[in-house]
Amino acid sequence: MTGIDYRTAGPEQGAIFPDFELPNTDGEAVRLHEWRDSRRALMVFFRSASW
Repeated sequence: MTGIDYRTAGPEQGAIFPDFELPNTDGEAVRLHEWRDSRRALMVFFRSASW
């Protein structure tokens, strides 16, 4: 156990997600806020099973 209450960790519902940049599948840099162009987005992160 980590002692972290994951039910309350992270941003509040409806909070603005911070902008960030990651490479796409072609290796080109893509900025979240630029890519979504004011549309809504759902961010899903998962931990890989292989290290």
